[in-house]
Amino acid sequence: MLHSKRGGWLLAMGAAAVVGCALDARAVTLTLRAVADTTIYNDNTTGGNGLGQHIFVGRTNNGGVRRGAIRFEIDQIPPGSTITSASLAMFVSQTQAANTIGLHRATVSWGEGASNASGTESTGTTAEVNDATWLHRFYPDTFWTTPGGDFEAVANVSVAASGTNSTTTWSGAGLITDLTVWMNNPAQNFGWILKGNEATRSAKRFNSSDHLTVNTRPLLTVTFTPSVPMGACCLPVTGECQLRSQANCLSLGGNYSGDNTTCAPNPCPEPVGACCLNNGSCVDTVPSNCTTLGGMFRYGASACATVACPVVLTPFVDALPIPSVATPVSGVPSGAAHYEIEMTEFTQQLHRDLPPTRLWGYNGTYPGPTIEARAGQPVTVVWKNNLRTTTGDLRTTHLLPIDTCLHGPDATGGLPVTVVHVHGAKTDPLSDGDPDLSFPPGQESPVHTYPNDQLASTLWYHDHGLGLTRLNVYMGLAGFFLVRDAAEDALNIPRGEYEVPLVIQDRTFAPDGSLQYHQDWQEHFFGDTVLVNGKVWPYLNVKKGKYRFRLLNGSNSRAYTLSLSDASVFNQISTDQGLLPGPSLLSSITLLPSERVDIVIDFAGYETGEEIELLNTALSPYPAGGQGPDIENVMQFRVVSATGDQDPLPGVLTTFQTIPESQAVRSRMFELQSQFDVDCGHERWRINGLLWDDITEFPRFNTTEIWSWVNRSNVSHPMHVHLVSFQVLDRQNFEVVGGVITPTSARVLPPASERGWKDTVNATPNQITRVIMRFNGFKGLFPYHCHILEHEDHEMMRQFRVVCVGDANYDNVTNAADLSVLLSQWNQQVLPGSGADFNHDGIVNGADLSVLLGWFGTGC
Repeated sequence: MLHSKRGGWLLAMGAAAVVGCALDARAVTLTLRAVADTTIYNDNTTGGNGLGQHIFVGRTNNGGVRRGAIRFEIDQIPPGSTITSASLAMFVSQTQAANTIGLHRATVSWGEGASNASGTESTGTTAEVNDATWLHRFYPDTFWTTPGGDFEAVANVSVAASGTNSTTTWSGAGLITDLTVWMNNPAQNFGWILKGNEATRSAKRFNSSDHLTVNTRPLLTVTFTPSVPMGACCLPVTGECQLRSQANCLSLGGNYSGDNTTCAPNPCPEPVGACCLNNGSCVDTVPSNCTTLGGMFRYGASACATVACPVVLTPFVDALPIPSVATPVSGVPSGAAHYEIEMTEFTQQLHRDLPPTRLWGYNGTYPGPTIEARAGQPVTVVWKNNLRTTTGDLRTTHLLPIDTCLHGPDATGGLPVTVVHVHGAKTDPLSDGDPDLSFPPGQESPVHTYPNDQLASTLWYHDHGLGLTRLNVYMGLAGFFLVRDAAEDALNIPRGEYEVPLVIQDRTFAPDGSLQYHQDWQEHFFGDTVLVNGKVWPYLNVKKGKYRFRLLNGSNSRAYTLSLSDASVFNQISTDQGLLPGPSLLSSITLLPSERVDIVIDFAGYETGEEIELLNTALSPYPAGGQGPDIENVMQFRVVSATGDQDPLPGVLTTFQTIPESQAVRSRMFELQSQFDVDCGHERWRINGLLWDDITEFPRFNTTEIWSWVNRSNVSHPMHVHLVSFQVLDRQNFEVVGGVITPTSARVLPPASERGWKDTVNATPNQITRVIMRFNGFKGLFPYHCHILEHEDHEMMRQFRVVCVGDANYDNVTNAADLSVLLSQWNQQVLPGSGADFNHDGIVNGADLSVLLGWFGTGC
């Protein structure tokens, strides 16, 4: 059944939040959901998280103490009953270290308001009315006697909490003692305060009763011998059947069926509620009729008046479209060419049963046309922002909700600015798609030049507007950019009709076909459908033979772990930036946002008419899950009778040389974590705690560095570095000891699927991921960032500057005297008219030096 403890529609059973019950001659077992739970924060003393998805307990990395509060309604158990067993189960979704957590009986009442923290929720948010906080039982007027909660000093039951993605269970005599007190004295049932080790780093995050994944919410299971007869009670409004005593049932306005009656079969009349139909419409009816209509029933007196019904679409009814090849203004595809490509607004049907969807795209298509390029043959493009309303006027507003607190929209007021980044291209800073170079409708970019001085690879182009990337890409601004070369041409791998690009993205639709996106800031977006090449769950007819699929994860936040429905294996032949040394046989592969791989699937062994699905098993967010929705279907392959590519794959694809670590002149460390943004009132992701304009990395031209991504979170971050290709070195577990990143295991080599050239790497949770790269091709300013677009927009994106300083030690420049020594080492003269008026004494750090470097000669 569907019920809400506070007005939201959640999976539960009835006003007492009972999710299961059983009755025999001796005992009754009830399984109950919490009616209230929250976290209180000692470093955010007027902050709360009443409707948050998590409960925190213990001490965080930053020294903040967290305590949980949870309460269950047990009024179904008649006073005087004998409780024979009890257990409380809570799901751990994030952990730092071992922590013994006690359930301390609260001695006063406390509240759960409407506060709902974003991000990891670790720092809470501004308290709402009746929230429990560190100072308040009921915010803002009623205080605890002792800050941090009023509770019994000794816990009747404690347990060593389990590790991540596991269930911690409290049980035993102490738990029975607490429940017996509340059973016989209901007015004393104030629930428990969860208190753990608060002296050392020990915080654990449990899923709350508001968590989107229903089966991970807290559950209290109680078995008892009742003191009075019990029977089936039909509750008002929901019509739900619960086992209660006659007196208790009547006090709730229920209909009592008699002593020793049961809820199976259900004796209660069907209630009227909301029935959500597949097209997103809603009908007020009873559950049985809703089933007949093929809908999903939602209980409650408000029914359709307050229910937002999702659109349910049938998979595999539309053929897979193949993006067209872009037509140049001059030159030819796969050669030197010049393009003029517009960003426009249009409608396009994305599923057979959907009305046309209003989109933004390149040259009027979603995805945009594929730019075919060839190594060593330059491509130039003028990108034009021609976004217009349905009346033909240039757009001044976005089609999706704007958060003007973000860096970018705060300056433009939400004007739909755009700029194009060819992801993975080695190009100069002015052609790279720098977010600061975004431009509004009615304007165009200067000529962007892509030399294509790189290996054959699957690249893609997409919007990179500052603070708007997540929205602009979601609207459709993305397309393939394929680089080919003679070495790849010489290989006997599938091509022509047997080479198929697949961009995988997730979206959510309204019944009218329009794209739906969060109305307020959220740190992730996970749609409820998957599109491939702009169609929802399409199918592809395949001949009996090999196909090369160029896979691109073009989603905002969603990761995909892809496999075939019959568990068949396939070969991976490339990574982001080119071919692997040889084919790698796999049964599944995981792609984070913006990662690309080329795989070869052989359909030769299938019978005509067989259907094989490409499936996804990755949780959202990856890898911990818990926010969803999680989507299994991606697309379908339908085998036809014709024979396709039967040639064997070559055993060797390319010569691959690893970069020796000894060549690295410098190693850098980047900590990835979220922090509370006081100005915006929610979490934001950062790199080393710094922002977009904080430039502290100055790699020297034509030198090699090792960058270590230190992921201090439970979600993977796809870290992308512009300009360069890199190699993944290894991964290593760590802990933070006294504020210091401390490795706790040996380094582990990457899997074979990552042992090629890449430009985006999965920085795995609670690990150090090391990559090695050479900074060549161009000098100047380039971004690096997380490619979860919601993280990138706020504000997990920074910049590095490639400088031409030979072997000089620029790190020690702190004053004019140091600068004089540095200039002597460079053996360079200040360019005429540039340095004479520069205030050398103003140089106090690396950021100041970056300004100076712009005044001096290049010499690379």
